Amino acid sequence: MIWALPFLIVFVAVLWSYLSSNLIMQIPRYPLEANPRAFGHEFEPFTVAADDGVRLEGWFVPAKKTSSTTIFALHGWGANRSDVLAHTVFLGEKYNLVYFDFRNHGSSGGALSSLTCSEIGDFMSVVKHVRQDHAGAARQMAVFGFSMGASVAISGSTKMQDIRAVVAESPFASFNETVIRFAHHFYGIPRFIIPLTLIAVRMRLGFDPEDCAPLYLVDKLSPRPLFIIQGAADQRMPVTEGEGIYETARQPKEIWVIPGADHGEAFDKAGPEYQKRILDFYAKWLN
Repeated sequence: MIWALPFLIVFVAVLWSYLSSNLIMQIPRYPLEANPRAFGHEFEPFTVAADDGVRLEGWFVPAKKTSSTTIFALHGWGANRSDVLAHTVFLGEKYNLVYFDFRNHGSSGGALSSLTCSEIGDFMSVVKHVRQDHAGAARQMAVFGFSMGASVAISGSTKMQDIRAVVAESPFASFNETVIRFAHHFYGIPRFIIPLTLIAVRMRLGFDPEDCAPLYLVDKLSPRPLFIIQGAADQRMPVTEGEGIYETARQPKEIWVIPGADHGEAFDKAGPEYQKRILDFYAKWLN
């Protein structure tokens, strides 16, 4: 039976790789908890196909006062567009807003998440749709992203020159390091095992998500401005993630670390200053 041991080891390694990659790529979906009308804003639902055919669902939210500027709000991994709604809808007083569900999230289609490259494609497809269907309202465009959405906002904007300003709350710098950190933080998995998971992810997706991580692309964003917001108590996306992106980025750039804020708590911990700083940033860079 000794001869069977190598085969058993290979089988266990392959099984582990596949199952652990599911924790990243196939996540539970959650229903939308609210829509813009709950916050006093009318909206227009839309459906658009990504370049690879995946169906994406979203909302176009016209500004309270007629505006030619549109801001895209991008949600985090394992969430949906309603999760980012509550702490961004204040922007709708002045700007048009666009919310959508990334693939494998909310009510959009798709079965696999990549956290980077595929979601950048989703972002680009929605921007293309808004350019065509709301040309007058999108003469100028900017983006706000949270967590995964923040990383997609940074990397995606380097590929679209008409995104004029980027606000990124709690982005990750590196896909690989984020997977390693989450595996240890949530599951107690040691670092040396994770390469098997990363290999499975690459094989199943057909590309390496690390290639689309902000750390390698953010220097291409300049001369467009970047505003990074981090929670000082964030264990999921620690301050070092935002700082790494900030150090690599070129000017103009800003970073704001909010004391005591964990992941997703920036809006609550910072109070009115959260809205003020974001509004001031967009007002400074958007004509």
